[in-house]
Amino acid sequence: MLTDMVGYSRLSQRDEARALRLLEVHDAAIRDSVQAHGGRAIKGTGDGFLVEFPSALQAMSCAIDIQRRFDDRNRKVEEADRFAVRIGLHLGDVVRRDEDVFGDGVNITARLEPLAGSGGICVSAALRDQVYNKIGHPLVSLGLQRLKNLEVPIEAFRVVLPWTSEEAVGSVPSERTRLAVLPLSNVSPDPDDEYIADGMTEELTYALSKMPGLRVIAQTSAMSYRGTSKTAREIGRDLAVGALLEGSVRKAKDRLRITVQLIDAASEEHLWSGRYDREMADVFEIQTEIAQSVAAELRGVLVHGPASAPTDSVDAYKEYLKGRQFWARRTKSDLYRALEHFEAAVAADPNFAKAHSGIADTYTVLANHGYEAASSAHPKARAAAERALYLDPDLAEAHASLGICHLESSHDVARAEAELRRAVELNPNYATGYHWLGLVANFSGRDAEARAAMEHALELDPLAHILHVAYGEMLLEAGAAEQAKVHFLRARDLDPDYPNVAAELAWAEMVLWNWCGAEDAFKIGLNHNPNNVDALGAQMQLLLVLGDADGARRALETAERVDPESPRVWTRRALFEHATGNTARAIDWFARVAEVRPEDPFTAIRLASCCLHLQRSAEARRWIGVLEAGTAGAYAKLRSFRQTLLGQLDALEGRVAEVEQALAAVRADASNLRRHGNAAFILTAAGRTDEALDELELALTVHDPWLAELPVEPAFERLRTHPRFQQILEVMGLGSGVPAC
Repeated sequence: MLTDMVGYSRLSQRDEARALRLLEVHDAAIRDSVQAHGGRAIKGTGDGFLVEFPSALQAMSCAIDIQRRFDDRNRKVEEADRFAVRIGLHLGDVVRRDEDVFGDGVNITARLEPLAGSGGICVSAALRDQVYNKIGHPLVSLGLQRLKNLEVPIEAFRVVLPWTSEEAVGSVPSERTRLAVLPLSNVSPDPDDEYIADGMTEELTYALSKMPGLRVIAQTSAMSYRGTSKTAREIGRDLAVGALLEGSVRKAKDRLRITVQLIDAASEEHLWSGRYDREMADVFEIQTEIAQSVAAELRGVLVHGPASAPTDSVDAYKEYLKGRQFWARRTKSDLYRALEHFEAAVAADPNFAKAHSGIADTYTVLANHGYEAASSAHPKARAAAERALYLDPDLAEAHASLGICHLESSHDVARAEAELRRAVELNPNYATGYHWLGLVANFSGRDAEARAAMEHALELDPLAHILHVAYGEMLLEAGAAEQAKVHFLRARDLDPDYPNVAAELAWAEMVLWNWCGAEDAFKIGLNHNPNNVDALGAQMQLLLVLGDADGARRALETAERVDPESPRVWTRRALFEHATGNTARAIDWFARVAEVRPEDPFTAIRLASCCLHLQRSAEARRWIGVLEAGTAGAYAKLRSFRQTLLGQLDALEGRVAEVEQALAAVRADASNLRRHGNAAFILTAAGRTDEALDELELALTVHDPWLAELPVEPAFERLRTHPRFQQILEVMGLGSGVPAC
């Protein structure tokens, strides 16, 4: 990698003191990023660096990180203090002499760097072939380039970075059919009348989202602009909408005045406005009537007949709105507060269908996050969802609630998908419905469909941190770790209080072999919340990988003090025991998790793996049976785990023909990034060391996400001292020079 600070010579001639100060900022940022990504700065070039990396992906990840850092910085400083860099990347041989490197590899990199453009990255075809499907950013061919002093032209590619593309830099969509309803402001003398404004906002969002041809941003994203000082253009750019509907609500005694106006986000001109004065006889009837009137005037078409009020109880409605606000945050305390509000709404109006749907969704998420035992939470979720559907058969939220119940509690993919498709049919702008449809598709192994559903959910609700986390997890599983990082960073920006995002971001860095970057993610998360058990538990795993068992133990013990009854903390304890040679204890901890979370297939997988390690064939077979009886059939992505475990069991019991069948099965799954790692597990169990190492080396070439756990995986104990195994760790940046973060 060769970097160059754009325009440094001109800046030096104009203002030498400023140039030197900016050069210091430049040098510090690049050195920090290079270290975080496992690189080595060979030498400085005055206003740039020549750097080498153990892998093409680490080099590319570092280049993207450098450009992201400088773009973030440039947005925060005055124009005179902004600067940009160009980066060239190439994969090729070099000649070492003393501490320097020479050769065609260096020459080609130097010729590519000017082609990058200001703030850009230019790469050779050789490097592009190694990373194009792993970084999550498009690479656009610049065609064959005849480079100075090179006889043969080479094809060059420019990385399309989202923050430098036209869309990201600041264009606002021109289509006014994509709009957001901003929270109406309460201008009444009584601040307690806020619920009327919130209810009017929700009713307008709902009425407009039902109109064919309109795409309406989810309320959770739009509500974040309450009281904002941002301009219409800035909001339009943030939400990628062409129009905004805003307004106010004023209540004075028994009179209600609601004003709304439609604004073109690009030009900021008012396209339409309306004022509605009503007697305060029935606030819900008024909200529905006005929403339908606005919809009619905006499009000239009344889509539906008069809608029925969601509830006759003002108190129930206020409680429901508060419940949804807390539910969207997804932290443990917020989920229990959401449940309190939803239950208060039901107490005020037992026939309020949306409130029952809220209860269902809260119990489902509590179980999914491990905050409630699934055995008690799932029946409550299903009962509430069925009650909501009984009260309102055409309520999109109720169908979605029942759909996710089918997926989470019984893994009934067909019924889950049918309910969720009905939900988005009833409300095409229901982001949660598309989110959960994406989970169903992912569960079924339909990756492209899963991504499309998640992307659609994010279009509808771009400021929902949980959607960015869910999509990031999906991308990480698919091997697009760099792209996953973008979403995890966005989720952290949107809600730094969500505890799991620090662990997810750090895991993405580990998958990319950016060990210091992972430690930075933990530090940020734990500085924000020292009691974040997710971050502490995941930090434990990173420290084990880096060889710091004492530090790992301290992180784990802190997590145990904070939340000793958490199944997620028990899982971390089990992983620690297994990695440090106490597999029998690990089995006890995993079994404890299985008692309270019997629906979790990964606990059964881990228990089977531990039993195989201790050569307890009968117990391993029992846990494989538990996996088969649970989700292995329905969850397509679990089949490879099951096949790998069976192959290890066959090897342990000496069934040679069955081992070959298992190897053929795991290798045949070309779409599975873990296929080489899975084959290595089976071959190691069969005592075929050289073949196992062959597979681990192939796993390096596809950047198998599981390799982040390789240094502490007990199944490979017998391979750890082998020179080829040590070379694999060296490529991952975990050789003798383990980074000191």
